Amino acid sequence: MTEKSDLEKLRNEIATVTFEILDLCKKRIELARKIAAVKLRMNLPIEDSKVERSLKQRVLDFCQKNSMHNDFCIDLFGLLINESKRVQEEVMKSRLRGNLSKMED
Repeated sequence: MTEKSDLEKLRNEIATVTFEILDLCKKRIELARKIAAVKLRMNLPIEDSKVERSLKQRVLDFCQKNSMHNDFCIDLFGLLINESKRVQEEVMKSRLRGNLSKMED
């Protein structure tokens, strides 16, 4: 194989892994929607700092064990958590609006 074909192969692998990551993000978002529904029924807030701190520590431990840069891991964790909160807020507002409109009928 030539250097150029090696590079192309590696780039294709990067693209494949990127879409695998996005697929996992989609799954995570679906789980966040389900969590929002449960929290709404249980009258729980979106944020749970204890759960976030615990997961953040597990992420940091994972990154350290796998020689990954801490800043990258924290940034990625922040993106994931913020998107989960955004999705949960969206679900809760949507369901509350739906309940309010039913009450007005």
